[in-house]
Amino acid sequence: MKRIGLMLMVVGVVLIAGCAGDDPAGPSGTFGDVSNLQIDEAASAGRDIVLTWDAVDDADGYVVYYSTDQSTWTEGADVTTTTVTHTADRAYYYAVKAYQGTNFSENNSNIVNTLPVDDTVTYTIYDNYSPDTQPSGFIFGVTQGGGQTGMASSTSFAQDIYAWDLSKGDEDVWLLSGDYGTYGNGKPTMMQEPLAAGYADPDGDWYDESYRLYTTDERVFCMLYDGLYAKIYDLSVTADPASANGTIVSFSYEIQLLDGVSVFTDK
Repeated sequence: MKRIGLMLMVVGVVLIAGCAGDDPAGPSGTFGDVSNLQIDEAASAGRDIVLTWDAVDDADGYVVYYSTDQSTWTEGADVTTTTVTHTADRAYYYAVKAYQGTNFSENNSNIVNTLPVDDTVTYTIYDNYSPDTQPSGFIFGVTQGGGQTGMASSTSFAQDIYAWDLSKGDEDVWLLSGDYGTYGNGKPTMMQEPLAAGYADPDGDWYDESYRLYTTDERVFCMLYDGLYAKIYDLSVTADPASANGTIVSFSYEIQLLDGVSVFTDK
């Protein structure tokens, strides 16, 4: 419940970011501006981002623009309604302009985005062959620096994932779901091998118990117990010099606060 409470507060900030007139997208004219652009979170899912906005009197249509940085915009859908679904290949900023004939809105609509929270802190967990004084479990937070490492062996630490070696081999390690295995007192988490950096596939193959990590792996997608998606990135799998067969797993992560939406940056 703690994670959900924080999530609602942060999502409010994400959805209202930006204002009309910032870095105009597309042509500008003297026609009326679009207002109240929103992401319909209930209708959005996976890569499908549903946008809605208020109608502009006498508009012939609307053009949706998307951008990774609010400086360079790509023209997307051209529609006559006040809603559109964008199947995204990553997280974006969005803006809309109305037009009548060849006359476009003077300014952008307000700008919304699907950017995840990017926790750039490097977190480190250890497998069961490392000294038992080292943390093995991890809980995803919803704010910068909000992740937590802890002892998966402790019943008071309800981890989302933890490191465990199923083969007793150097630099061989698995990420286990928090509710699975020897220390399965935590939360269920499913894991997916990335097909692309910018999105997880809700309908793809997911591992609901364990996910094997290799030293060449860079990312892992996670589907968390509360409907949120996370992406582990800058992943490092190395031998633990403090033990004969222990393994160290280090990473940062992004967490998407739009419930059921699975787009991220290209990290």
